[in-house]
Amino acid sequence: MASEEITPADRIRELNSINEDLTSVLQHAGESIKVLSPAGSEDADSLEARKAQFDGKAKDVFVALQSATARLRRQAYALEEAGIIAAQAPTLSSGGPQQSRPQGAAPGGKQVEPERINNGGLGNLDVGWLNSRGNKVGAEKEAELLDEAKDLAQRELGQTT
Repeated sequence: MASEEITPADRIRELNSINEDLTSVLQHAGESIKVLSPAGSEDADSLEARKAQFDGKAKDVFVALQSATARLRRQAYALEEAGIIAAQAPTLSSGGPQQSRPQGAAPGGKQVEPERINNGGLGNLDVGWLNSRGNKVGAEKEAELLDEAKDLAQRELGQTT
């Protein structure tokens, strides 16, 4: 039984699907709140009927939210396995010469260096590498330089004739 490899495109499609599910969570939440207000119902339902409707709508909200949370958690685990993000949140420290020690630790005891935030919290994700994959900036700069060279050549040719 071989495991099927999930491509980045599959991951993006999954995130788009989660995004759409989150809009339905908000719609369910709005409907559940609307049911509670007397102006929200077309007919004059009893308070007990509105409470029952609210319970049903609230369950829809929690089910959809739990589903989206589980799917987002799977995406985060995949990023951890790929080494893109850290498995645990790094601590942000000033990194100055005065290091704090845990309570109860001896002053001369061995200190464990806390994991630091690197690359602005992006972990091992290299933004420069990502930017190098899209050549839009390079193409725009090349076109700009060619225009400048063309203008310079035309000015020089115009001055010599």
